[in-house]
This record gives sequence, C-alpha cells and structure tokens, in this order.
Amino acid sequence: MELFYNEHITSKSESFELNREETKHITKVLRKREGDYLDFTNGKNEKFKCKIECIKKNTSNLKIIDCSKYDSNENLHIGISLLKSTSRFENFLEKCIEIGIKQITPIVCERTENKKFNKIRLTKIMVSALKQSYRFELPILNDPVNFKVFCKINHENKLIATCEDFFKKEEISRNIFKKNNLIAIGPEGDFTNKEIELAIENNFKAISLGEKRLRAETAGMYVCMVNSLFK
Repeated sequence: MELFYNEHITSKSESFELNREETKHITKVLRKREGDYLDFTNGKNEKFKCKIECIKKNTSNLKIIDCSKYDSNENLHIGISLLKSTSRFENFLEKCIEIGIKQITPIVCERTENKKFNKIRLTKIMVSALKQSYRFELPILNDPVNFKVFCKINHENKLIATCEDFFKKEEISRNIFKKNNLIAIGPEGDFTNKEIELAIENNFKAISLGEKRLRAETAGMYVCMVNSLFK
C-alpha cells in the first residue's frame, strides 16, 4: 500500500492538485488512472483517502473522499550532535522516523567536526521515510543549536547518554524513561567532561546505553527503539 505526502491539505480541504513530477510518478511508475484511489498524509496525524479525478499532461487533480485523524503517541525528543559523516546523520534520521520519534534537534558540541546542515535535503529524507513506513506524523526537525543552549531546554525528563565512567550513571531501563523524554547523544568521541557537568547542572541525568561502545548514529537509533518499547 502506497502512502503519499502533501503538507498543504487539511481536514477542510475538498480537493488538491499534484505537480508534474508527482503526476508522472503515479501514472508512469504506479500505473494509476482516473478513478483510482490513493492514500495521503499531511504529516500532522491525518490520513486522507483520495480519488484521482482528472489526469493531465503536467498535473492531476484529486478529490478527498475521507479524512481520518490519529492520536500521536510519540514522546521522544533526541538532541544529537551533527556527525562527521553527513550520510551517517541521514541514516540516523531515516531509521528514527521509521521507528517513531517526536522531535530532533541537531546540536553542536565541542567535538563536533562537521557543522553542515541541509534542512531541505534532510526534510526530503524524513518525508521519504514517513511514506515508506506508512506513518502519519512527520517529526519536527529543528535548526542546529549550541550544546549550551540545548541544555537550557525545559523538559519533563532530561537524559544524557555517555560512555564516560567518570560520572555516576544508570543503565538505560524502563524506570528511567517517563511519559516525555529528552535525550542527548554526543558526537564521535562522546561529550567532554565539561559538557556532561554542564548538562547535570541543568537537570540532566547521565545514563549508559550498555557495555558496548556504539557509534553516535547507532546510539540514537538504539534510544529510539528502547523508547518505543517502553512507552
């Protein structure tokens, strides 16, 4: 079952138009014809059953037949350092969308080596993952912030994952997770001791993700998976 995305449609919309690229995809690749039905989402927990009314050379018109509203059960906000490899960060983003996440904030830490951030490209990756996994909520992707700024965020349950043994930390478990969770994941080389101290001063609790040393993007995916099991 294919799922399509259009950020502009709402529960009050009656019809909408697809551009040339989208029209070519549904007609040439999927072999859809007038009268066929497609499922759309606007990424805001709404699913639309749509009927293809008219197909032209460069556009197609769809009529909305039904709209279903879904409750969001996502509660995880991950702050993760921008990574040296942009492809690794993109992989993290794609997999976390598939598993389920509420919000992502890229953070710039002392050991962050690559500060490039292409929001347009990353949003396209997120939308593609949303459609592939047949989900109806597109997570929020924030602009990058300095780690000091990130530490000031008010949140119900603030956690920072680290490999450092210098700090007292708890193993990740159901008892640590609450209804809403904000978790910080560091760059290659982990957070510095100074950064962990700053986080703890701002009510973060230091946690361990286990005995194995994980890549930053793997740690983010792991946290996502554990959160999905515990929520």
